[in-house]
Amino acid sequence: MRVKFGLAAVVLLAVLAAVVGWLYWHTTRYDFVISQAAARQNVDFYLIKALVFEEGWFRPDIRGSSGEIGLMQISKAAAADFAAKRGLPAFYEDRLFEPELNVEIGCWYLKQSLERYKDSPAPQVFSLLRYNAGAVRADAWLKAAIAKPVPAGMSPERYYLSLVDLPKTREYVRRILNRSRNHNFWF
Repeated sequence: MRVKFGLAAVVLLAVLAAVVGWLYWHTTRYDFVISQAAARQNVDFYLIKALVFEEGWFRPDIRGSSGEIGLMQISKAAAADFAAKRGLPAFYEDRLFEPELNVEIGCWYLKQSLERYKDSPAPQVFSLLRYNAGAVRADAWLKAAIAKPVPAGMSPERYYLSLVDLPKTREYVRRILNRSRNHNFWF
């Protein structure tokens, strides 16, 4: 009986080690790509990594329900805008599955949002709102945020997110900000 328990414990530890090893590899394998693109765009590595986690859980082959592609769920329109601003020919859709290009475009797009909302009360919040829900909605939420003072005892970020009338978008932004601040990419 003792041998069976010992063998079961060894097998369980081996499986656990394999799972932890896979999770570590899965959540760090694009760190170099993310760090390089984030540095070129001068955006926070952990914010980008949290965005990659949220958008596609580090899967470069993923496709969104509206046709978004890859690690950062890049739309064809964002890719075309990136190419035009850089003086590049339009990208074939398959190229958007390439982690390096996908993350570069995603970092560039987020940087555009951070610049757009740099004078707002919470640039990261409104940039992530734009990334998820689009500029029209993000601008409307910003307008609502500016129109009213932050209630006493409430953090500005929490208040601004409370104005977002799309629960999935509100939670999306919260998860990304929490994950980027805590550097938690395991679950």
